[in-house]
Amino acid sequence: METTERTTLELLARELEKITDSERCPVDVSLTELGVDSINIIEMIVFCESLYGAFDPEKIEINNFTTLEGLDRQLTALTVPVVA
Repeated sequence: METTERTTLELLARELEKITDSERCPVDVSLTELGVDSINIIEMIVFCESLYGAFDPEKIEINNFTTLEGLDRQLTALTVPVVA
């Protein structure tokens, strides 16, 4: 059985698909356009702590223009990912 190593960005996108009940969440589209609300952000932060390791949520900049790519870059810069 072959396993495929996934990047943190891919795993983040898959989790957002579950959270928002979407078939696909493009990584270059703003979270606002993907229908992410404040409750979804909290769910994402909880997931991100398990994916990226501990971080201070206050250091993350999330606004109307934040994309999954941007969020992944911020979190990667703040932490050492748990998933290689």
